[in-house]
Amino acid sequence: MVSQPPLPRTSRLRRLSITLGALVAGTALSLGAVAPASAAPNLEPSRTGSITVHKYQEPTTATGLANNGTAVDTTGLTAISGVTFTAQKVNIDLSVTTNWQNLESYTVAQAQANLTGTPKALTTDDAGVAKFENLSLGLYLLTETDIGSNKIAFKGQPFLVTMPLALNNDWVYDVHTYPKNTVTSLNQVIDDSAAHVIGDPVKSTFTSQVPSLPAGTALTSFGMADTLDPRLSYVSADVTVAGVDLVKGVDYTIVVKGQEVLVEFTPAGLAKLQGKAGAAVTVTVNTTINALGDGQITNKGQVFINGNTNRFDSNVVTTSWGALKVTKHAKGDVTKVLSGAEFQLFALDGQGKRIGGELHDVTGAAADVTFTTAADGTFTVTGLKAGNYELVETKAPVGYKLDSTPKTVTVTQGTVENAAAYSIANTQVPAFQLPLTGSTGTTLFSGIGLLLIVAGGSIAVARKRRTAKA
Repeated sequence: MVSQPPLPRTSRLRRLSITLGALVAGTALSLGAVAPASAAPNLEPSRTGSITVHKYQEPTTATGLANNGTAVDTTGLTAISGVTFTAQKVNIDLSVTTNWQNLESYTVAQAQANLTGTPKALTTDDAGVAKFENLSLGLYLLTETDIGSNKIAFKGQPFLVTMPLALNNDWVYDVHTYPKNTVTSLNQVIDDSAAHVIGDPVKSTFTSQVPSLPAGTALTSFGMADTLDPRLSYVSADVTVAGVDLVKGVDYTIVVKGQEVLVEFTPAGLAKLQGKAGAAVTVTVNTTINALGDGQITNKGQVFINGNTNRFDSNVVTTSWGALKVTKHAKGDVTKVLSGAEFQLFALDGQGKRIGGELHDVTGAAADVTFTTAADGTFTVTGLKAGNYELVETKAPVGYKLDSTPKTVTVTQGTVENAAAYSIANTQVPAFQLPLTGSTGTTLFSGIGLLLIVAGGSIAVARKRRTAKA
């Protein structure tokens, strides 16, 4: 065999390139049925998927999170449990290409009139999640059907979701949705620490927030109403919003009609609240107690947003009151009642120490701090806040000893008729000791008289004898 001369360097490189190209082409042909991972597959009509609803409160600022059906990080958002959603299929066959093309202009109203199959309802759990599973190819209408006990100002709007959901030339079969609600609250705290007798002040403080509204929704009205118990008399009210300077009568109004106190922001005030979502709103209502009744005096307010009928209740607070009845009688005999006894009354704190000075008699002038037993031996304080008091006798009935030892009495919630009852006895002042018949003094006088009689008789006998001798 005749040997071939060696190929030039350039020819060897060319042949190597051709060989490598053939290998690459062969490999590609052998893997021709495998598409790159980034390629968009066609729809799989038989494949099922899920729609997970994540329910959260409307945040005070926009989150900027994606809303394309993928799961997102919701750190910092507040979940809402107990909200029920209903999912129902729309009567459109999405295995037909032209039906997909018509979805761009399809509306919720059209879907509501074109539903099919049985609706499925789920309620969000503690994490605010409700997951609809095993959903076949189609268009679904999701509707918020029940808000439970949540104070939601605006119900979420119904929305449409396709299964699967188109995303970047791909398909999402596990769709995540994040509908939000404007949730409001009104918390009330009552302060009756300065109240002890009828006529004293009671203050209720209501706290809410400037509402966080859905995008595109304007705040058209906002305020609070407090319908006072008939036994509370209105005195005044104050309004503050954190970080906002408000002018009474300009930015908000306070209108009192009967027992209703209505606080409402004006258009000028609403303008100041723009951009202040989440800021604390505080309304303080000052009242006085004017009657006892059954002793349970309650109060509840309401906050309203975008309409006076869109109201939400506050918690209910209670201040408890009762009465005190004291009976003065002779020690050892409760039937012998004593008039004219005078007392002073002091409120006690939780440690049994006096709070302030003497309490005044609610049936008299404010300066009258003396409670006096009447002809029936009693006096009644017809309105005292439930709690402990100290009773001190300052003047005893005529002819009886003063007992100035302080006595603790307890008033419980109730009417005047079931007032806390206390009986206090007084010891009668003893009389001076008088001579008695048959006493030592009487016997002494009787003995002296007898001696005088005997002595007189002896003298008479002696005289008679002397006369006879003469």
